Formats: sequence, structure tokens, C-alpha cells
Amino acid sequence: MSRLLQVLVKSITVCLFATMWHAGAAAQAPSTDPYSTGGYPAGTTNVFTAPPMWIGSPSGAGYPSSFGSAIGGPPSDRLWFRGEYLYWRTKGMDTPALATTSPTGTPQDEAGILGFDSTSVLFGGGSINGSATNGLRLKGGFYFTPSAAFGIEGEYFSLADQNDGFSGGSDYDILARPFFDTTNDRETAQLINYPNVFEGDLAITSSTGLRSAMLAGRAALCPTCGGNCVSCRNSDRVDWIVGYRNMRLEDQLVISESAESFVPGALGTIQLSDQFNTKNEFNGLQLGVAYQANMKRVWLESLLRVAVGQNKQSVGIAGSTALTEFGTTTNYPGGLLAQRFNSGTFERNQFTMIPEIGLTLGVRIFDCLHATAGYTVVYLPGVVRAGDQIDTDVNPNLLAPPVDPLTGSHRPQFKFVESDYYAHGLSLGMQLQF
Repeated sequence: MSRLLQVLVKSITVCLFATMWHAGAAAQAPSTDPYSTGGYPAGTTNVFTAPPMWIGSPSGAGYPSSFGSAIGGPPSDRLWFRGEYLYWRTKGMDTPALATTSPTGTPQDEAGILGFDSTSVLFGGGSINGSATNGLRLKGGFYFTPSAAFGIEGEYFSLADQNDGFSGGSDYDILARPFFDTTNDRETAQLINYPNVFEGDLAITSSTGLRSAMLAGRAALCPTCGGNCVSCRNSDRVDWIVGYRNMRLEDQLVISESAESFVPGALGTIQLSDQFNTKNEFNGLQLGVAYQANMKRVWLESLLRVAVGQNKQSVGIAGSTALTEFGTTTNYPGGLLAQRFNSGTFERNQFTMIPEIGLTLGVRIFDCLHATAGYTVVYLPGVVRAGDQIDTDVNPNLLAPPVDPLTGSHRPQFKFVESDYYAHGLSLGMQLQF
């Protein structure tokens, strides 16, 4: 984390130094009345191009039509709105092995058990919900002063929920859910399908969603004159960004199984479910700096932002089991991986910083319409993910019907397990000026 902050600080320093040097160089150049075309070499004209939020009003001879709004057009010329399509990749969620199988003929005391060469993992044991996903980002703002020295902006983006899962039943002769037996100190598995012993189905679903909203003020560090003073004549600009940001990362992982037993003396059916939910809700101060280079019909903005504040971590774990024997159904709390010692809702607040880097290229199609393309990286340190909260160490005496009084370990247990998350990718959009 400290290394990332050092990189951000260095980047901001370079950005500010380059802008100040550019402004100083412009100040040393011969200057003339900004409302005329004098002072330029023969055969040339003033090529000043205002930042995209200023474009729109006609102006006098010798300047592009955008310059009129830069020196004080009507308030409507300072309102802008941008809609963007996002194509981002995200860091997946790690999970333990949740479903296994073995070849037909595998002995029952080896079937689906991790550690045997014959066992194959069908789902879990790696990363899920980490593929590319689509999204939408909306941005807009209004500049209070004709020179666009100060304004307000808002931003919202949402990525489509990322889903992964598994579904299996009679297509597997052997289907199991592996776990570590703390009583006998060995790997084992709960069988769902095994020839002439169990017959059932297993379904695993998961989802991940990321959303963010921001409201901030934007103040010009340079130039504060809209590029309209004799000493500056600088069309590039640097803006400070200060405001409020909310960001939410949510995961859900649900495991459901249904099996019928053909074991003599233990005939019946079992329906079991485990559910793991996590939510990270960040609220804090948004700080940043934006450097915008403006050319005739093209502009390029580099953005460095850091949100500083509190991340509320929430974890919800629940399980249930229903046993049906001789037509009578009995319900028990707890499933397989969600038991009495790790079930419930757990919350805590953690201080965190969320850095973001963005680069946007804009092309002015018309005075009121721009096409944009960009790239963004967002990094969330210290978040809770659903897969990380799964404890596969299980005391089998807790499984329905539980042993009373309970003997053995109080496992599975809950503890907060953190990991890092990032999202990055491309954006394509259109921006309107009003």
C-alpha cells in the first residue's frame, strides 16, 4: 500500500511541475491583446482551444468558435454530461474446493476426498467471478464561473454482476462436497451421488457486484483565468478535486444440495444449504488532481484520485438442513460449512484508501458533442470476499442430526479474512455541452 501511495504522490508532483513549467513558458512568450490576432507570425492565427467544458459559443474573428464561451459565454455553455460504456476486468474471488468427483468404481472411503489421485475438483479451489464484465458510467458537471475556475461534478458507475456456478446430479456417478474432519484429523467428503448409496443434486451459485457514486467540487489551480489573461495564454489546465465518495463491493455464494439415501436403516432424503454474503461499503473524502491538455480538436485528461475514509465490512453466514424420514421432516440449523459457531452477521469498520488512475482522450465532433475513450484502474485494499470466509474444517458431530452434548472442536469458526480487489478496463462514451 505504501508503495502505491508513493507512486501516486510522484505522479501528482510530475503532473503539477509539468503544468507550472508550461504556464511559465507561456508567460515569457510575447503577449498581445487576447481579443485580436496580432502578435502571431505571419500567415498564422490564434490556435487556442478551450477545455471541453467551455466549448459552444461563437466568437470574434481569429479565434475558434469555442473561445467565446471560454471568455464568458452564457451559463448554459458550462454544463456538461458524459455517458460511457465500460468493459472492465476485475480480480476474482478465491474459494476452497466446493465440489469433487471420482471415477466410477472408486471405493466409498476415497470417493471425492481431496488428496487422492483419483479425485477431481469440479468447482472451487481457485478464483471465480473474475472475468471481463460490462458496465455503465455517468458523469456530469457545472462550472459556476465564466472562466470555469470552479464547479461541481458528479459521477456514478456500476458493473454488471459477475456470476459463476456449478450444477450437477445424475450426470456424475460420484459427486461429493469435500471438507476436513477435525474429529478424526483427516480429509473426507459428504457424498451426494454414489452408486446404490446416495442419489442427489448439487447447485452452487455466486455473484459479485461493484458500484460507486461521487459528488465533488472542482477548482482550477492553473489557469484560473480561462486562458484569457495576457500573462498566461495557457489552454492546458490543472484542477483540484475535493468531495465525497461512496463505493460498494458485494459478494454472494450459495450452496444447495438434495440427496436421497438408500442406506439400510437410514432411508430418507436430505436438503441442505450454506450461504455466504459479504458487503464492503466505503464512505469517505475524495481527493484528486486532473491535468488536461487541450489541442485544436482533441483533449487529453489524466486523472489521479485517492478516496480516504471508512470501509464498513459486513459478513453474513447461514445454513440449514431438512431431514425427511418416513414422511416426517425435521429442520436443523446449520448446513455443512455454515454451522452454529460461524453463522450470523458480523460487522466492523476499517480505515482504508482507494486509489484510482484514469486517462481519457476526447475528440470534438461538434462544439456541443465530443467522443471519448479512456482507461481506468481502481484498487480496493482490505476487503472481505465471500469465498475467503469459508472454513472447511468441520466437526462432523455438528452435522444433522447433531450430537448432544457436543464433543470435539467448535469448527467451522468465523474470523474476518481480508484480501485485495481491483477493477480496470476501457471506456467509450459521448460527452454533451449545453
